[in-house]
Amino acid sequence: MRYILAIFFLLLSFGFASEVEVVEDFSSNSNIETIQEPQIKQQKTLKVNAESQKPKIQKKKKEPKKDKKNKIISHQKLNKKFTKSKKGILVIIIDDISHRFQLNEIKNLHIKITPSIFPPNQMNMQSNLLAKGLKHYLIHLPLESHSKAMNRMHKTLFTYYSKKQIINRVKEIRRLFPNAKYVNNHTGSVFCANYKKSKILYKALLDNGFKFVDSRTTQKTKFKKIAKEFGKRYVKNDMFLDNRLSVNATLNQIKKAVYLAKHNGFAIVIGHPHPTTFKALKLAKKYLKDVEVKYLDEVYWFKKL
Repeated sequence: MRYILAIFFLLLSFGFASEVEVVEDFSSNSNIETIQEPQIKQQKTLKVNAESQKPKIQKKKKEPKKDKKNKIISHQKLNKKFTKSKKGILVIIIDDISHRFQLNEIKNLHIKITPSIFPPNQMNMQSNLLAKGLKHYLIHLPLESHSKAMNRMHKTLFTYYSKKQIINRVKEIRRLFPNAKYVNNHTGSVFCANYKKSKILYKALLDNGFKFVDSRTTQKTKFKKIAKEFGKRYVKNDMFLDNRLSVNATLNQIKKAVYLAKHNGFAIVIGHPHPTTFKALKLAKKYLKDVEVKYLDEVYWFKKL
């Protein structure tokens, strides 16, 4: 009996131990789940928050491929816009006028061209009468050059002339052209390079109511320095149109003159009464539309000189 009871209690103890172990195993598993679940959720929320705090990187928009051809076109449009809103001023002077038919050639062009008329000379001893009734013109005054042939022009001013001779010649020009306002030089590469004589001439012109335009027949001209000394604007020729007697060459020079006027805002250019020059000017009308062609006396700042 004693042995039977011992065996019974032994078996009972094994059963309880196994039941407790199962409960511990279950409870321990449940505890793991209840502890680990909030940790996992917290990690997820932290991850989401971290991702939300990251700066958003905007995807770059694909830029259209630049095409060189289109780029050139866009520059052309800008240039057109600029030239429409702000045109340059171009003054065209035609020198060496001594006959009526030359003035008629200029008139027939229907372009604002300023003629520069010779004082009486071997070609026409009454050339001063051409200015009668003209509103826009200059006097083309012969000055000493390096060319003996050119120096034969009637009453050319030479550097060996006295101060009185130079002043008297200017006074004579005033009598011949009582209404004239502007003078530019014919040739003069020697005279214009002589500071003393050029200064005498410049002052005599001012004293007699003339404004001077330097034809710039020499790079050694002293008139820029002299104009500054008198507190006057230095007005000069920017380029000659027809050093080569060719229609195409003159036309190319006119195109350059248009560019110069647009680029700098203002330009003065000089041509001569050659058939090739007149023909080139007729052909150049489409290019001259890009600038304002004005008579010399229409330029407002020149009026104030």
